[in-house]
Amino acid sequence: MIKNLFASISGVSQLKSISVTENHSASTTTAVITCGSHSLNLGDSIDINMGYTDNYPRVFRGYVKQIERAVPENIYTITCKDIMVRALDYFIVSETPETPFSRSNIWAEELVHDVLELAGITNYGYDQTYFRFATGDQPAEVNIVSAYDYCNGLADLLTWHLYADHDGKVWFVNRKPYVMDGNSDQPGDDADVSVATLVDLGNLSLTKEVDEKDLRNRVVVYGSGEIVAEASRATSWDPEADSYEQVLPAGFYKTALLSSSLIAAQGYAETIANYNLRRFNRLWYRFSANILGNPDLHARSVVTINSTAMGVSSDWYILQLTHNWSSGGFITNLDLVR
Repeated sequence: MIKNLFASISGVSQLKSISVTENHSASTTTAVITCGSHSLNLGDSIDINMGYTDNYPRVFRGYVKQIERAVPENIYTITCKDIMVRALDYFIVSETPETPFSRSNIWAEELVHDVLELAGITNYGYDQTYFRFATGDQPAEVNIVSAYDYCNGLADLLTWHLYADHDGKVWFVNRKPYVMDGNSDQPGDDADVSVATLVDLGNLSLTKEVDEKDLRNRVVVYGSGEIVAEASRATSWDPEADSYEQVLPAGFYKTALLSSSLIAAQGYAETIANYNLRRFNRLWYRFSANILGNPDLHARSVVTINSTAMGVSSDWYILQLTHNWSSGGFITNLDLVR
């Protein structure tokens, strides 16, 4: 059955096309709209609903950041960013260098909350980290840095993830960029549940690859003072084999370094090293497909792919997703990993 396309955007008329791109590794989701007329101004809040007449959920909430007009076609191109752009644009600078924003002996999720609040972001959810920062004599001082860069740096230390969802809520959670099996001892590391099964992908574009370019089998952590921790493993996790395998040459190590004066306890440094080793020491299987537009899919979720053409029948994590909608059709582009 052929479905009728539908889209609704506040302040936009004579709609031509919509492109919404979500990416696990990007700081914000980006929406690009082309239209013949609009009543929007820079900084306006905007919602995008799109899909079909029987299903057109909200796929984006954010702000207008750029408006272009092409002549003589009289076509407007409107670029928008999600609410996380507030944290990106908010550069923290204290009135005097001697009195920076600071916190002491604070849970990581509370520190992120307080810094995001400086940028006016209060719709916030989190997983409990059980990590305290600035537990020694040195407080966590935040100055001459964007709110996003500071908070995302904390997320990187803990292998947590910071992002804004399509409803405008910011999350600081244990979300790895791969299918999580729930076997880690890290807090909140629950097993993923697939949100959809994609079958009969047909003749649409399909690619699959495996590489070790992002693999790191040794992690070193520098904390405050003389705190140093290290974690390494000769073998690496292979998601397809579901076991650790010899991937790099025997005795060869690729190293990742993490450094923060906020790490004031040796035990925290050792835990951070172990968490990051699990995060980095793995092969990356990548799969991409262009499918009939599905507005219910979002990056950072897991889908089951059944493709006889590629010999794939397994769960995959949506690392990047782009919804491309126009009067000519609706396609969702998926970049997946496991």
